[in-house]
Amino acid sequence: MIICMCNAKNCRTVKQVLESRPDVTSPQDIHEAMGCKPKCGRCLPTLAGMIRENRDQQSLNGLIAAD
Repeated sequence: MIICMCNAKNCRTVKQVLESRPDVTSPQDIHEAMGCKPKCGRCLPTLAGMIRENRDQQSLNGLIAAD
């Protein structure tokens, strides 16, 4: 699914960034990691949600691994 129409970035690309760059904490960070800049801004809420989901999943994985 296309996440950023302006920069032609899809969910697979965003997930790869989130998996490889644990320092990513904002939509701006994702754009920088993909080598682009936000343009219209319509993707920003979706990117923020993907960051939250990734962070939640990492926390859950940490809890499971601790058991």
